[in-house]
Amino acid sequence: MKKIIVAYDKKFGIGADNDLLWQRNLPSDLQHFKELTGGHAIIMGRNTFESIRRPLPDRQNIVISRSGVSFDGVQVVDSLDEAFNIVDSGKDAFVIGGGQIYKLAFDTVDQIIATEVDAEFKNATVFFPVINRTLWREVSREKHLADDRNLYNYDFVVYERN
Repeated sequence: MKKIIVAYDKKFGIGADNDLLWQRNLPSDLQHFKELTGGHAIIMGRNTFESIRRPLPDRQNIVISRSGVSFDGVQVVDSLDEAFNIVDSGKDAFVIGGGQIYKLAFDTVDQIIATEVDAEFKNATVFFPVINRTLWREVSREKHLADDRNLYNYDFVVYERN
């Protein structure tokens, strides 16, 4: 199955300065990401990979780049179609960003797994496409309140294409 996994703020902001807006102040989101993507394929753009700085363990790491770069432990391809085509049999494909890759994938995926952060970050420079509720239906929502480890209220939400 083709999926997007993303975290965004109230205005669909996802990043600034090649980092998450909330940086490391929402560890439950990172744990959620790890649990869902483990054992599957993750597809990302070069900037996203460079912000992570290493292949993520227990995942097939695929980077989309036309610059001819190569990275140890990563498969580099020229297009989103090529990325989807090389996902190992039996694995789900999770598109993990960044903004340009999300836009490319938005009309091709079956599911969006979103962490909706109950905050607005004025420094956001990268945004996720607005989810049109006539094209996508919410199938689950799990609410979480801020605590001593997670500085913001947030919801884990799953959308499926209508």
